[in-house]
Amino acid sequence: WYTVSADSEIVWKELVGQRDEENADPRDAGLKTWSSLMGIIGKEHEADALSESFADLTLKEWAADAILFNSTVGSEEMQESGSGSFDESAQLRDILNSFSSSPATLDQMVKLAVNANNGLAGSLLRGSADDRSPFLLSGQSFHKSLLLLIQDDDELTVGVILNHPTTKTRPMTLSDGRTVEIPVRYGGSFGIPGVTDQPTLFLHAKSKLKERSVGEPLRRTDDESSKIWICSEEQVILAIAEGHASHRDFMCIEGLSIWNKVEGEIEGGILGEVIEGKFEVVDPSFTDEIWVTLLAQASLSIDTIDRNCRLASDAWGVAGKKENPFPPCVYDSSVPLSELSDDALRYWIEAFLLGGVVSAAGKYSAFE
Repeated sequence: WYTVSADSEIVWKELVGQRDEENADPRDAGLKTWSSLMGIIGKEHEADALSESFADLTLKEWAADAILFNSTVGSEEMQESGSGSFDESAQLRDILNSFSSSPATLDQMVKLAVNANNGLAGSLLRGSADDRSPFLLSGQSFHKSLLLLIQDDDELTVGVILNHPTTKTRPMTLSDGRTVEIPVRYGGSFGIPGVTDQPTLFLHAKSKLKERSVGEPLRRTDDESSKIWICSEEQVILAIAEGHASHRDFMCIEGLSIWNKVEGEIEGGILGEVIEGKFEVVDPSFTDEIWVTLLAQASLSIDTIDRNCRLASDAWGVAGKKENPFPPCVYDSSVPLSELSDDALRYWIEAFLLGGVVSAAGKYSAFE
């Protein structure tokens, strides 16, 4: 913070100038006025150094969300559609085409949500592939996430994020006295209120273990069962001790991601997020490759974070990538929106899972 001594006339002049400036854009977020005031107190070099800082870029994107009026864009879109109403069919096609799986898969999900007792449980979703991530400004843990749904009923949808290892490990002592450790993964921000020791979920996708009925599928129908199974810690220990599996075959998850439902509304829970384009349905045929890629991640540390992030991105990309040869950039900037979204996720991982942001200063001119 800087204390600026300026009379009201100077401040008012700057604000009026901002309002009346030709081609003024709300996405500027008042940064030009701030830079002008910094110049008045002899801090113009510091202002220039911050011009493409992470803070300034995300502020511009906040302004695009919160200040830029939809009517400005909407009227142009309606005129281009050739009628006085918005082209909803085109919008629907765009939404469906953005999914990593076919519209038929989405249709199947809707039918499951209506007809099955635990409809979407066992389904694998991934964060949106749009250039501008819906999780840029909030919920960064879901950007390029891989989400496994473990419960879906009339009241809520419960899932766990698979691709965020933490610094913790889960030690387990086998019957022969050996100790093995499994990296603990961040599944979401929710736990059980009032409970000190939060429940830990164990998952596997090993065919040999399925044949021995180690655990159970998250969804079982007449046609198929989910490829990822849930099991208990006791089953994990026994399977490893008897030589049927390695500790590397299992995932250990702490924390849940929860979406509430409103009675009578089909689009509640996670399904509403899918319809809005925040998440995409992953075709089950990709599950095995995604799973193997994620198992290669290690416990989070300064030494492993780069590789973990790369493997998480690789696993997310197994379901398909939208390569845009001309990616949109942050307003009045050379930084692509997709890159800013990736950086926001990286800094979230560093701040909340590693314990402190360590990489920003090497990339941006300043990081607050």
